[in-house]
Amino acid sequence: MAQYQPYQQPHAQPHYAVQPYQRHPEETDSLGSWMLAVFLMMIPVVGFIYLLVLAFGGTESVAKKNYARASLLWSAILIVLMIVAAIIMATAGIAFFSGLEEPSSVTNY
Repeated sequence: MAQYQPYQQPHAQPHYAVQPYQRHPEETDSLGSWMLAVFLMMIPVVGFIYLLVLAFGGTESVAKKNYARASLLWSAILIVLMIVAAIIMATAGIAFFSGLEEPSSVTNY
């Protein structure tokens, strides 16, 4: 048996490199904190300010921070789409009403 090499165990990784940061179950966001967050987001100006605070450092909750960032991103996308739709409708309205000013070629009897 001396002819076999001894089995070498892999080197142990440091604890901080192996285990990512995980919250304990008792540290998760409660139902009450989510109810308060959703309630505050329904108030027009206060909700926008609350989303900004959550998105850019007002909470240690990763879930709320990601939710706030996603909500702000969807809001920005919808605002851009509404501006584009308003421009299209304004140009269509201008074209429609400028066509009404031209005299009609149909004669009335």
